[in-house]
Formats: sequence, C-alpha cells, structure tokens
Amino acid sequence: MESDSKPAVNTAYRDPFWIDAPVGNNAFSFSQRGAHPRIFVPSLTAGTMADVKPGGEIAFEEVDDDGRLRSCRGLAHLVRTTWQGVPTVVVDNHNHAFYFWFEACLEGRLERHARLVHLDQHRDTRAPGRWLSPNATLDEALTYTNHVLDVGNYILPAQEVGLVGESLLVTGSQGLDELPRDVSGSTILNIDLDFFAPEMAYIDFARARRFVHAWLGVASLVTIATSPYFIDGETAIEVLRRLTEQPER
Repeated sequence: MESDSKPAVNTAYRDPFWIDAPVGNNAFSFSQRGAHPRIFVPSLTAGTMADVKPGGEIAFEEVDDDGRLRSCRGLAHLVRTTWQGVPTVVVDNHNHAFYFWFEACLEGRLERHARLVHLDQHRDTRAPGRWLSPNATLDEALTYTNHVLDVGNYILPAQEVGLVGESLLVTGSQGLDELPRDVSGSTILNIDLDFFAPEMAYIDFARARRFVHAWLGVASLVTIATSPYFIDGETAIEVLRRLTEQPER
C-alpha cells in the first residue's frame, strides 16, 4: 500500500446495494436458501451512536446445524461517528471493518502494521480465497470486502496487505487483563458485540467494559460489529449503549 497516495474521492457505501452472487457472506448455504438468495448492504451515514438502529433487510442468512434457515436483519445504516474523540465505524457484518481499516491507512489516518485489539467471540482468522493487492484502490478494497471476504476471514488479509501487525485476540475472559502499557504507533480497537451474547454471560460485563475503555484511550480507530447472526440486533444495540457509558472506577 502506497502511503503517499493521494486520497480519492470516497463514495464507498454511499448507496445501499444487494449481493446476489454466491460470494462473500452470501456464499453461506447459497444452494440451500431458495431460488434467488441475496443479502443487503446498507449505506453509510455520519452520525452518533444513537443513529445505530435495526434495519428491515436481510444482511446475513444461513442454514444452521439443525437444518433451519436463519434470516438475520442488519442495520438501517452503517454509522461513521466518534467515540470519546476516536474515529469509529459501526457495521453489521464484521468483514466491513476491513474496508474502513484500508481506507484509514490509505488516507494517512492509520499507520501501517497497526496493533489490532480484537474483542470477539470468534477469532475471524480463516484464510480467504485470494489476497488483495497492497496497491489496491478504495473501489477495489470495497469490492474485495464484500465479494471475497466474509465475517470469518478478514483479519489475515489485513495482515497480508500490511494494515495489521501485532494482534491481541480476546475471545473469552482470558486476555481481558492485557491492558495498554507504553503503547506507541496506531491501534485498532475492533469489537464484535457477539462477545456479549447470552452464551458469553459468564464474562463479567464491567471487566470487559474496563478493557474496552482502556484500549479506547490509545486507539486510533474503532470498528464495531453488531453481527446479526450471532446476537439479536436489539440486544446488540442495547449492549452498545451500555458499553459506551463510562465504566465505574
């Protein structure tokens, strides 16, 4: 990735769109989901955390292990905002985070090989079918994000293209005591709200929130996913509200 590239006019996610080919997240259970399976990608809006609201279209759909088709609605909009002064983007499917990391690096708002702090029920480190060129444009990164990547395979390509370096992957209570010490360089705080799904209730919420706020204090960019397949949308938004409150000391 050429750090001295002149930023292009950014129109990514300006308009919503459908994915109807067996690619990206739409590839899951594609042949089992009817005649014309498709998923919706909402447009991006600038706003506040209050603008993170449920949408009406299916953003993720898969046949689960019990043979049941689960159709999950995403957000009304992806939301670009700030959280305690830190640039933040809230998405539904987590692979969208890749695009916003790429964008921030290309535009000089994020250093290459940024530290990644990943709080998620899943590691999201499967390998995709192909890698993105380090010299890709924003448009190419957008296509790659939505037509190659899915919710489980966007971290390795971020490392491969030089967006991400050192990574702290926290998928349970172990790791929540790894707080920033003498941190230099850029840090991405990447949160999946499925970390707070009901099956993860054994993790103390206050402890997890203290972890988040400690890293927020040194973060250059925050990406947050509501992950509609793994946590109910309304529940995810309520968790987001609680998470953005100041933790007790």
